[in-house]
Amino acid sequence: MISLSRRLFLGAALWVPIIAFEVLIYLESTVWYPTAFNWEQFLMIHVLCFGALAYIVFAAWATRKLSRTTEQQIVKKIWCAPLMFIPFYAAPWVIGGLGFLLFGHLAGLGMMVMWVVFLPYLLVVGYVVSGLTVALYWTFFFMRFNTRQVTRVL
Repeated sequence: MISLSRRLFLGAALWVPIIAFEVLIYLESTVWYPTAFNWEQFLMIHVLCFGALAYIVFAAWATRKLSRTTEQQIVKKIWCAPLMFIPFYAAPWVIGGLGFLLFGHLAGLGMMVMWVVFLPYLLVVGYVVSGLTVALYWTFFFMRFNTRQVTRVL
C-alpha cells in the first residue's frame, strides 16, 4: 500500500486534467466566444471527440483501483493508462452509434467506427501526460529520499 501523500498526488494527477478541461470549456463558452449554446455541437466535440465523459468515468474507476495497489503496480498502470482508457473512450461512440441506428439514422454506422480515427491523438497525448506524471512522481517522492541519503554520506 502507498502512503496518503502519494495517493493524494496520484489522485490529483487523475482529476486535474478533467477539471482544467472543464474550466476551459466554461471560459470558451462564456468569456472568449459567448454565443448561443448548441447542445449537439457540445456533445459531438466535448463529450465524444475530446472524451470528457469517458475520462470522468475512467478517473473514477482508476481512483477506486488506486487504494488497493502497491507502488510498483501503480507506476506500471500509469504507463498502461492510455491503453486502458481506450474502452472508456470507445464506449460512448459505439453506444451513440447504436442509438442513431435504432432511430433510423444510417450515420450511426460511421459513429461506431469513427472513434478509431482519434486513437493516435489519444495515445500520443496519453503517453505525454503519463510521462509527465511519472516524472513528477519520481521528482517529488524519490529525489527527496536521494538528497537525504547524499547529505548523510557527506
